[in-house]
Amino acid sequence: MARMRDGSEGPGPTTSEMARDIVVALVESGKIHLDSDPKKQGEWLGDLFKTLHQKIVVEGALEMLIEDQIKNFDIEDLRQLRQLLDAEIAARS
Repeated sequence: MARMRDGSEGPGPTTSEMARDIVVALVESGKIHLDSDPKKQGEWLGDLFKTLHQKIVVEGALEMLIEDQIKNFDIEDLRQLRQLLDAEIAARS
């Protein structure tokens, strides 16, 4: 179960499960060649997992930010901004 924005549990994989599945898929597909030294291999795979986990978290945060901005979008504000920019461009010409 994945944690939803409101803090409740919802359907789907968690961020950790998604990151793990990506690492496994990369290894199984041969896109990642494992090191013969188990310690180095473990450290490298751990770093890859952490990086993927952070990427998923950041993408989710950006998605939430964009959704919030769209909800609060006011076309009149955009028109006023356009008028101000047009006036500034005209004043500089």
